[in-house]
Amino acid sequence: VPGTTCLHALDLPDDAFVLLAEAAADPCSICAEHKQIKAFEIMNRWFVPGKEIQTDERCLLIKTAAADDNEFSLNCYPSVALNDSLTTGEQPPQIVFTFYTPQKRLVGISETDYTDRPLADLFHASKPGTVYEGRIRLIPYTYGDGPAYIYFQQRHKLMIHCRVLELKPVSSGLK
Repeated sequence: VPGTTCLHALDLPDDAFVLLAEAAADPCSICAEHKQIKAFEIMNRWFVPGKEIQTDERCLLIKTAAADDNEFSLNCYPSVALNDSLTTGEQPPQIVFTFYTPQKRLVGISETDYTDRPLADLFHASKPGTVYEGRIRLIPYTYGDGPAYIYFQQRHKLMIHCRVLELKPVSSGLK
């Protein structure tokens, strides 16, 4: 895609995740809200539709335990630097990347942003914990907290909407 930015999966915005961790642990609701707003400002610049994220052996996609969800996370998250930035009682947010298909849709996600069936079938044929090399493209989500994500404050979970472009298992995990 012309003009598409491709970043490595290791390049996630840890500073935003530190702010979300601090906000989740902060007993001052006004302070927590300010930290969350700052985190969203950072993430709004980072998690933009069209941006591609590429993995390699240093940081891979991993299928989460949720069997029928189209979710995966990164095996390099949270980074050592992120964990070292947190104080006692602070936890980094859970981060998942979610993709969509004609069978698993979400209002606000365009059909043109669905993951192609062969890639979705490969993902669904794998067990939770399967590790992949891959490439994803962030997609727009009209009803989110940011242009390509939604943050579930109660669950301290960041869901990033994407389309899977490449997926290659690197661990045995096929059913």
